[in-house]
Amino acid sequence: MTHRREFFLVFAFLMSGCASAPPAEQAVVSPGSIHTVFPGTPPGPALLRAMDEAKTGGPEKVRALLPFFDTEDNERLVRFVVTLKEKAVPPLIAALDDPSPRTVEVAAGLLGELRAKEAVPRLTEFLTSDRPLRYVAAWSLGEIKAPESIPVLVRALSDPNENVAKAATRALINLGRKSTPAIVAALPASSGRPRKAMLRALEDIEDTRAEGVVLDVLETGKDPVVQAAAARALSKCGTAKSYAPLERWLLSGDVGVRVECAWSLGILIAKPAEGALRQTLEHPDPNVREWSARALENITGKRVMYRNAAGKMALPYNLYR
Repeated sequence: MTHRREFFLVFAFLMSGCASAPPAEQAVVSPGSIHTVFPGTPPGPALLRAMDEAKTGGPEKVRALLPFFDTEDNERLVRFVVTLKEKAVPPLIAALDDPSPRTVEVAAGLLGELRAKEAVPRLTEFLTSDRPLRYVAAWSLGEIKAPESIPVLVRALSDPNENVAKAATRALINLGRKSTPAIVAALPASSGRPRKAMLRALEDIEDTRAEGVVLDVLETGKDPVVQAAAARALSKCGTAKSYAPLERWLLSGDVGVRVECAWSLGILIAKPAEGALRQTLEHPDPNVREWSARALENITGKRVMYRNAAGKMALPYNLYR
């Protein structure tokens, strides 16, 4: 997927469940997706005229392009607007005040494509409002990657609109390790969905500075779903310090927690956990058995059979490679 297509496909990601550890969550795509595909369709005469006029950089001419996103090839239009560079930024910022939520959505997304740092204050204002479609403000802030956006993005993880929270998660991941201190600071006081979002972000950021606070969630959490998210996150932000806690919860946790502990121990190639994983090869739940076998394969470099749900010995698909 090209970067230019990403803005118009990213909505599918934001509307879906975050890609998860086994067993995978089901993706749900919103009917509100803004991506309209017209592959290879040449621009119509009206759009060609509008594009030619917009090359002058006149603010009203640039803004006149926005309605065409509903009827023309969006990817082609994004590429064109990006060629306008700084000439496009002021009219797009002004369009954030448009009464049409759709126009605001497109303008905000284009500001992200343009990496328009001067748009950060207005995008932040949009994100913290109660206006519709503000998910795109979070997405754009993640594309612009201005460090001053991090606190507001962390707060947006608690937004009552799940789409905004998902977009903020993605944005923090995009900002990378610069986000770690703020997320680590917010994690202890969090709970529920925001806590899961923080753990997801820390997993993808892959910063071992988060290991301690994530271990605290695993060790003291009361919600097995959140504990499972913490165990999963340790696959990327954990070190050898995480081996023993993951092994302990592999042997004593809820089924979902055990599965994620097996996943992480395999990713970390935690050789000291081999004995515990051989124990859980006999666990009553077939998912625990399968992921124990998969982790053992990654640790030992040898194929490992497990008893599947039908009671037959089988080899797991190796999802690590």
